[in-house]
Amino acid sequence: MSVAWAAYRVVAPWLGALAPGVRWFTPQAERSLWRERLGEVSSAGVCDAWIHASSLGEALAVGPLIGELRALEPAARFWLTASTRSGRSRLEALGEPVSLAPLDAPQIVARFFASVRPRRLFLIETELWPHWLLQARAESIPVVALSARLSAGSVREYRRLGEDFRALVSGVSGVLAQSDADAQRWLRLGAPRDRTCVAGNLKNDALPWPASDRGAARGELGLELERPLLILGNVRPGEVRKLARAWGRLPVALRRRWQVVAVPRHPRAVADLKEEARQASAAGGSGDALGAWRWEDRLGVLTRYYAVADAAFVGGSLIAYGGHNPLEPAACGAAVMMGPHHDSQRSGVVALEKRSAIRVLEPGEPIDSALLDWLGDERRLREQGEAARAAIDPLRGVARRTVAQLAAWRLWAGR
Repeated sequence: MSVAWAAYRVVAPWLGALAPGVRWFTPQAERSLWRERLGEVSSAGVCDAWIHASSLGEALAVGPLIGELRALEPAARFWLTASTRSGRSRLEALGEPVSLAPLDAPQIVARFFASVRPRRLFLIETELWPHWLLQARAESIPVVALSARLSAGSVREYRRLGEDFRALVSGVSGVLAQSDADAQRWLRLGAPRDRTCVAGNLKNDALPWPASDRGAARGELGLELERPLLILGNVRPGEVRKLARAWGRLPVALRRRWQVVAVPRHPRAVADLKEEARQASAAGGSGDALGAWRWEDRLGVLTRYYAVADAAFVGGSLIAYGGHNPLEPAACGAAVMMGPHHDSQRSGVVALEKRSAIRVLEPGEPIDSALLDWLGDERRLREQGEAARAAIDPLRGVARRTVAQLAAWRLWAGR
């Protein structure tokens, strides 16, 4: 038995015992939902599948998945969980029973299972909590990882839990991975070889579409109708400084030609990012170069901007955040640029690169030169946007393939 596994099994029950008191040290918004963290939920009876999506991004995948599951079993009942409040809010909009995920302590997990009574557990992407898997194994509940992904770092961390954890992973009923690389990493973690295959990324089925009425959609967002639009999507601290400095170095005529909207990854960071951009612009001596930038601080509106954009810079990629999803603007027909740090989006970047549908900055490449070359040729931008849309079409349909495989494994055949 590994030291990490032994320590986890000893500490988890104690954390579970202390968890009720922790509620009073959590933010007010979290406190009101703390009972859900403790597994204290009310269910009307057995549910056919407990579907867990970690956060907001993974929650996007759940709607298309439920649609395909219901196509085979119209009366199926679900229970949805997320680890974050933003993910919970996204799931709640689907109209299914929802709660925050239970903490991974044995008494809490047992309480949650007793209330929800799942027939199956579908885990979206990565989260593997030992006591969830232990409880499912004890109750002979099939566990399947859907849209499964694993980074090399996650494999190293999970393997520290030793053979006991490997035995849990080898006992799952299936792994439907996003890519060949993900499938190989799951196999290294112990996933059953005959039940591990590639089905794609479920989030691709939730990718947006271009606005059907571009003019009206732009009008609703307060945008100019004819002026080309650049979106700085999911930008994060540290990289706004780089973008603002580069923007200030562009020719005035090019800056005036474009309207720019910056949409931070976390809306609460808008004030800090605006100040970061202002200081960078002032230090660069570019005066009011950022005067035409608009900032958006509402949650969940980025895809509306992508739907009417001509070009999009995808953030989280100029600094080692791992990058955000370049397929979202690509699906809308926007030309896409991204920084060199996109490890978590590698498969999407590769799919676009095969169609010459993305401009990826090299490490150390001057951003201003890249922007000048990219934004200065609008005909080439349009061609890149058309190539981006063409690259997305084959990536859709993952939920249908996923449910078909579940049915083939007899893991989704009704009650």
